Amino acid sequence: MIVLRRAFLSATLLACALPGCGLLGGLFASAPAGAVTGLVTYGGKPAAGKRVTLTGGTAKTVATDSTGRYTFSNVAAGKYQVVYSGMVKSDGDLGDTLPNELASWRTPTFDHVAEAGKEVPSIEVAYNGLLYPEVGMALIVTEKDMLPFHWSVHPRAQRYRVKLEGEVGGFKWESEWVGEPSAWFAQAVETTGRYKWTVEIDGGAAGVGLTRTRQVDL
Repeated sequence: MIVLRRAFLSATLLACALPGCGLLGGLFASAPAGAVTGLVTYGGKPAAGKRVTLTGGTAKTVATDSTGRYTFSNVAAGKYQVVYSGMVKSDGDLGDTLPNELASWRTPTFDHVAEAGKEVPSIEVAYNGLLYPEVGMALIVTEKDMLPFHWSVHPRAQRYRVKLEGEVGGFKWESEWVGEPSAWFAQAVETTGRYKWTVEIDGGAAGVGLTRTRQVDL
């Protein structure tokens, strides 16, 4: 074990002598041996009591502490993801969610080495509010009357796409990935009724998020 520790230390020192070490250190900082740790923020401030799950083996779920941090202890070496899930009760009530809080966020898969520990990229769960169409708004969509989707930016986003799904008939549509917070749906809807839509957020090295479901009547 002593040899392994020295080998890892030497490799770490060598890596930090290379350009870009500061960036990598910000994404994946060190953590206690055998532990996976991280931070959840809401609007850049620590988010306490948020539920995160470590997936990749036997799933483990913990809540963040008063500083927004979480720790999974005694984690075996392997590949994992950390998944934030907005708190939704069994009856569909949003429970203890904050205004404009994301429905979920999933970090990239990472290799956890029990000897060294791993801190994953921090998770920002606030979404800046502006979402159009508003919940339950009634609209008409044809090839000439396109449905515009507008939303606010997320601080980790590199690109976005909209997902639209009908409650009946199995209708599903996705926009192209876009860099700006807007997209257009331009095709006739064969079945009128209630549809739901979400915005998927590609955060690159930080992971992927999803807004809460919104409803629109077409």
